[in-house]
Amino acid sequence: MHMHMHMHMHMHVHMHMHIYISKAEDARILEDIKSMRRAYSELYSQNAGLLGEYNKRANNHEQLLAALKEVNQMIQKAARLRVGAPKSRVVSACRAAIKANNIHSLFKIIKTGVE
Repeated sequence: MHMHMHMHMHMHVHMHMHIYISKAEDARILEDIKSMRRAYSELYSQNAGLLGEYNKRANNHEQLLAALKEVNQMIQKAARLRVGAPKSRVVSACRAAIKANNIHSLFKIIKTGVE
């Protein structure tokens, strides 16, 4: 998700949560228990949704970091099999393949040392 969309969504949710808090407080002051319960229930629901989204993003981030670490270890192993210029060529070719999102090429470089 683009950062702009994420910020817009975050502001939108924050605004809604603020409205529910205001409604709950107004209802409490007016001793309208039914409305107060409804507003707090909606607030709780929104909060649970936010926590769920945060946990999903955190989990995805952890999985991405683990995958990147694994790819980096594979590249380091491929580089250790070579010495001097071929060693640095393997690393730079692998990085270029990753940048171009060319997985087939990445595996070929790791296996053979060349694209």
